[in-house]
Amino acid sequence: MKQRIEYIDLAKGLCITLVVFYHFFTILHDCPPFIRSLSVFRMPLYFFLSGLFFKEYEGFVGFLKRKVNKLLIPFAFFYLVTSFALPNLLYYGFGFTVRNTESLGISGLWAFINQEDFSNNPIWFLWVLFLVNIYFYAILVPAKRLTSNPRSVAAIVTVVCFAIGFTGSVLLGGKHIMCAFMDSAMSALPFFAIGYLFNRFTDILVPNRWDKFLPIFIVACFALTFYVGGKCSYRVNSYQIHPIMQYVCGMTGTLGIIFTAKMLHTLPFVTYWGRYSIMILCTHGLLIHFLMLFVRHAHIHMPSMIMAIVLLPVVMFSYQLIIPLMKKYLPHVTAQKDVIKIKENNIQ
Repeated sequence: MKQRIEYIDLAKGLCITLVVFYHFFTILHDCPPFIRSLSVFRMPLYFFLSGLFFKEYEGFVGFLKRKVNKLLIPFAFFYLVTSFALPNLLYYGFGFTVRNTESLGISGLWAFINQEDFSNNPIWFLWVLFLVNIYFYAILVPAKRLTSNPRSVAAIVTVVCFAIGFTGSVLLGGKHIMCAFMDSAMSALPFFAIGYLFNRFTDILVPNRWDKFLPIFIVACFALTFYVGGKCSYRVNSYQIHPIMQYVCGMTGTLGIIFTAKMLHTLPFVTYWGRYSIMILCTHGLLIHFLMLFVRHAHIHMPSMIMAIVLLPVVMFSYQLIIPLMKKYLPHVTAQKDVIKIKENNIQ
C-alpha cells in the first residue's frame, strides 16, 4: 500500500471546495470579482499536483493503461451518464429541460468535440488532464534520450512546455481554433511540468528547513495572487490577464494553497474530500442544480454570496454519505479500482 501524504489530500480538499463554491456563482449568474480571481489558481493547482506525482512506469503502454483507468474511464462514464442518459431521462420522462438538453445524442458528442460544451461541464478537467499527461510524456521521454543529465532534461522540459503553454494561451487563447480542449491542455501544460520539477529538485513533499517560513510564504503568495491576478478559464482557454502573470499568479496561488495545507497538515472532512475529489468533481454540478431547483421552488431569495455560503456546506457534507456509496458501488468508474488490469510485477 502506498502511504498517502495527508497535506496533499488537504490541498486537494481545499481546492475542490473552492471549485464547488465558484460553481454556485456561475449557476446564479452573479460572480463577484474576488470569486472570479480564484480561477487564476484553482485548476492550475490540480495540474501541478498531477505533475508532482508523474511517473513513466514501465513504458508507454503501461503508462497509457493507468491514465485510461484513472482519467479516461471516469470521464467517459460520467459524460455518458450526466450529459446524455440523465438529461434524456429528465427531458423525455418528466419534461424537465436541463442545460444543453438540445445537444443530446450524436449532436451532444459533436458539442463536446467542437463546441466544448455539455451538461456536466466540470468533468472537462479529466479529459484535459489525460491530454496533458500524454503531451508531457511525449516531451519528457525524448528529452531523457537526448541527455542523461537531470538538469539538462529539466531545462529542455521547461523550455518546451512553456513554449507550448504560451502558444496555447497567447496565440490560441479565446480563439477556439482547436477542438476537444487540445488548446486548453497546451495552456495548462507548464503547471504540470513545474509540478514534476518541484518533485525532482525540491523537498516540498517532506518536512524541511524552510517550513518555519511557511506563514510568510503563504501571505506573500496570496498577496501577489490577488493583487495582480484576474479571471482565467482553462476550460474555454480564455484569460483576462497578461500571459506572464497568468503563470506567475497561477503558481503563487497554487503554492499558497499547498503551503497552507502543509502548515495545517490535515482538517476534519476537508482532507477526506480531497482524497476522493474526483467523485466530487464529477457529481457536484448535479447536486447544485437540484439544490437550486428546490430553492427556487421554495421562493427563497437572498444575495448570491449569502446563498453560496449557506448552501456550500449542504453540498459538501452530503459527500459524507455519497463518497462511501460511490466507493462501494462505482469503484471502477471513480478511479478506485482498475478496469484494465495491470500486472503488479511491471510496476517500477
